[in-house]
Amino acid sequence: MKSKPSCSDIIKDIRISFINFPHVKRILSALDRMHEYQCGNEEAEHVMLLGESGVGKSTLLVKYVEKHPAVEHEEFTEIPVLYVAIGQSPTPKILASTGLKALGDPKWHVGKEVELTARLVFLIKQCRVRLVIFDEANHLIDRGGEKTLHTAADWLKGLVDATRVSFVLAGIPRTKKLLENNDQLRSRFREVIEIDRFSVANKSAEHEFRSVLNAFKGYLQGLPTIDISGAAVTRLFAFATDGRLRDIRRLLVRAVELAYERPDPRLTDLVLAEAFRTVIYPGSHDKRNPFHKAFNELPLVKGNEPFASAGL
Repeated sequence: MKSKPSCSDIIKDIRISFINFPHVKRILSALDRMHEYQCGNEEAEHVMLLGESGVGKSTLLVKYVEKHPAVEHEEFTEIPVLYVAIGQSPTPKILASTGLKALGDPKWHVGKEVELTARLVFLIKQCRVRLVIFDEANHLIDRGGEKTLHTAADWLKGLVDATRVSFVLAGIPRTKKLLENNDQLRSRFREVIEIDRFSVANKSAEHEFRSVLNAFKGYLQGLPTIDISGAAVTRLFAFATDGRLRDIRRLLVRAVELAYERPDPRLTDLVLAEAFRTVIYPGSHDKRNPFHKAFNELPLVKGNEPFASAGL
């Protein structure tokens, strides 16, 4: 007889789950299209991928990189997809160094900007990189003024032109300002794909959100639970997580932990209310807790509430 999943088993499944939502399939298809591009005389294709923090951009991109691991040849290492996570306050020199580090260059930190950039271009070609992903590209515009924006955009444009491979710039919505400050860069990144938060704004959106929660409900087998994918509870999840995949996972993981702390483990609305108060909105009043019967059904976007920036 097959044993029931343990608390740790369920939590692991929730944390590592990768569900092919419709938008995931669309983005993977775009990445495949760019990856399969054979650089000829025409320009490569490029995409900007936008989405609020927590919607799953980085998880999706890292999963894609894992599907295309490095290949060791006798004379060189082939890196089909180069993933570069941009840090805060990046300059062109830091960007070049970060790219070189991701490629495994032992001297990634040695040299001037022009030397580092030239070596980055060389190694992208030498390692037969077919797709370059710059994640957290919003850091390019988070610090500094117009001059900084122009400098970053010009450096990127130069790298794109010199390497002739496909690029993905991923970040939160304000990353789009990078294109607004450089006509030539904008002409290269015509395609912009946006990942929306899950919502119950209309029937179609609600159906997708319920399918998401239904997928997570599948990981709860063996744990008695309320119907988290039902219409009423889905609406509460929309309030509690703002439709952000990261917060949906965080909430469910904590709820499972709390459920198993009880003599008779089960996931109830009271458990979800406690989990929300623990990992989403610590110290929240009952009126501001979507899973409490006293909830006033107003979005959590005011003052220091968890999704305040979403209300701007």
